[in-house]
Amino acid sequence: MVDDAERELREAAGQEFADLVARLRRGEIGGPAAPVDAEPLRPGDIEPWPGRGGARAEELVRLGEEALRRGEVASLVVAGGAATRFGGGAKALVPVLGERSFLDLKLEDARRAGAPWRRPVPVAVMTSPLTHDEIAERVEGDRGVLLFQQRMLPRLTPELRLFRGTDGEPSLAPGGHGDVFRALRDGGVGAELARRGVRILYFTNVDNLAATLDPLVLGAHLALGSAMTVELTSRRNPSGALDTGAAPVRSGGRVFLVEHVDPAAHRLISTNDIAFDLPRILAAPVPLPWRVARKQVDGREALQLEQVTGEATALVDARGAPLLESAYLEVPREDPEQTRFEPVKAREDLPRVAARIAKRFAPGSATFRA
Repeated sequence: MVDDAERELREAAGQEFADLVARLRRGEIGGPAAPVDAEPLRPGDIEPWPGRGGARAEELVRLGEEALRRGEVASLVVAGGAATRFGGGAKALVPVLGERSFLDLKLEDARRAGAPWRRPVPVAVMTSPLTHDEIAERVEGDRGVLLFQQRMLPRLTPELRLFRGTDGEPSLAPGGHGDVFRALRDGGVGAELARRGVRILYFTNVDNLAATLDPLVLGAHLALGSAMTVELTSRRNPSGALDTGAAPVRSGGRVFLVEHVDPAAHRLISTNDIAFDLPRILAAPVPLPWRVARKQVDGREALQLEQVTGEATALVDARGAPLLESAYLEVPREDPEQTRFEPVKAREDLPRVAARIAKRFAPGSATFRA
């Protein structure tokens, strides 16, 4: 028998969402990832940063440059978030260096990465209904940019009823950057990139401008040979504080990311910059778990159902084998000349980050080479 709450959910967002909330009621969907019996990481679990100029680094750069020369690389930029801490609008379009926005600088990075071989690097931008129109207007006429949208889901009250805004309508929120796997497949952008010969899809958040298309990183992904290569870095940020976020954990004979850990117990943090093997992530659905995020909306507590991209590292198939084999590369953070992790989460972060990344985006610089 369908009760009023389920009927309301189904009418607002469809049966799939109503079923998802039913799972939440049964306790099948939680907040933080379940604790694991972690073992110490072992030598070989994390590929160390090779530095610049040595034989290993030169070989990785060669592999990455060959992939760029063959047109096998695309950039995927996550740009679905609204700039609520910056006064509204699409965060991707907030100016960073002069009038150049986050998105402008990501597009510059792609152009410079392909320029030596006259092979433009396509840029797939995952927008949301919150940002799509503004971004579409900004890139109109740029044939190297492909847009696709992540889905929006209704927020819930703590009692698991529809959360309604001040206008009385259901309040919607993006379903997390983990929706990228579904959105790439359903929107056709993944298939279009494959048609163009792309094999490496480099996934980054629009607000991390240090994550450039570096041939060394692309080459490391190829050399490590996994379906996804996750960049890790020091959890200690330039101010000395320990950031919260996913960490690599060894359990059951393998390494995967766990979202909620004790920062003091895990020195490395995922940057959420990931090189994917495109054919592998298009071959079959990637059934990420759902997580519950608690937010304050209109002065009230709301629950949002979200999926997290990095949790693909923990998925296994019917035989218990990793669904997407993952490798891990430790990358620099402290040195402004080398850093690959400079997220801008609030307006007060912007001046410091802009100063740290300005040189690599100066006219004539090779952005993707530190």
